[in-house]
Amino acid sequence: MFSEAALVLVGDELLSGRTRDVNLHRFSGLLAEMGLPVVLARVVRDVPQEISAAVKDSLCDERVVIVTGGMGPTDDDLTVQAVADAFDLQLVRSSLAERMVREKQLEYGLGIPLSALKQADIPDGALPVLNPVGIAPGIVLHVGSGVVICIPGVPRESSALILPCLKKAGVQPRSANKVKFIRTWGLKENNLFDDLKDLAKKNSIVPAFLPSPGRVDIKVSGAGADGFVEDVMRRLGSRVYSFLRDETLEEALGRKLQLAGLSLATAESCTGGGIGSGITAVPGASSWYVGGVIAYSNHLKISLLGVKEKTLEVYGAVSEQTALEMARAARRITGSDCSLSVTGIAGPGGGTDAKPVGTVWTALSCGEVEKAYLWRLGGERESVREGACARALGTLFELLP
Repeated sequence: MFSEAALVLVGDELLSGRTRDVNLHRFSGLLAEMGLPVVLARVVRDVPQEISAAVKDSLCDERVVIVTGGMGPTDDDLTVQAVADAFDLQLVRSSLAERMVREKQLEYGLGIPLSALKQADIPDGALPVLNPVGIAPGIVLHVGSGVVICIPGVPRESSALILPCLKKAGVQPRSANKVKFIRTWGLKENNLFDDLKDLAKKNSIVPAFLPSPGRVDIKVSGAGADGFVEDVMRRLGSRVYSFLRDETLEEALGRKLQLAGLSLATAESCTGGGIGSGITAVPGASSWYVGGVIAYSNHLKISLLGVKEKTLEVYGAVSEQTALEMARAARRITGSDCSLSVTGIAGPGGGTDAKPVGTVWTALSCGEVEKAYLWRLGGERESVREGACARALGTLFELLP
């Protein structure tokens, strides 16, 4: 029976900042929900000795060690050999792994070069696991009462392989305090902490607040978690958009729109298509999102969206009036049932005393309802843009039943 987990993340690109790791976040949450808390995480370079040392040091009795990255066909993919070296094992050509690699290479129309078959070489005694969305198989290696699992670092592949590899390793979910997530939009972390302090005390839990621009997740566990979640929902209402750890605001909004049989269009200025990008990342979004217009300059606001020149002269591009005209235009142009618009000053320049950097107007138009909202957002340019996207989406989520 395994009781805990450790992660070894391999890759020079993770340490140089060229690539942002998402596996630590995803895997630690998944493993915690299975009753296997992550007690250790290490990031190491693509250096065989360092990989070997990290894996060996991380393994102990009843621990699952998950190693990600460095499992491709090229000479700089060194993880599998390093794991074998850590336990004085030889790499052997697995007939099952070779069949997996060959079938995948042919499926993707890539032929079968000799270099690809390197991915069929695994530590002696290890078990290969079919990669559903890539080529390199996952690898499961039992060492004493612990186990080492190797999977590619590419998030799409690692996400698809983690559960099959855990199953192959014989990892069974343990009884544990279920971790619960409350996903909120448009609220600040410090305000949430203050507003929910009495509910946390009432339910004898200590919530963890996980902020990102425009959104804050609250993570809780323990005997009082269910009561806390119910109390928070009553207090925050539609500022809570999901209780699922990985469900996005875009997904939650899309579900509401589908249930209501409504379509959505967008008109964006300062966010430069960020709302549309987030929406189109949702599988099946085409059933409810018709498209959008990016009108960054005043000229395009006038020529594409039909914003009145007088509106821009009197009120400015960043104003309630402009945001509302943009939202109306998005519906008119696309024929959608609902629309969202956003215009603002993301910075670092462009602010004034009356409209400082971080001033954002969003508007929605849906049925007979038209509303505009003023937001004062802090942080760097990208934080303002991301926060504006979240708040625009959240206002429509809040409006819909």
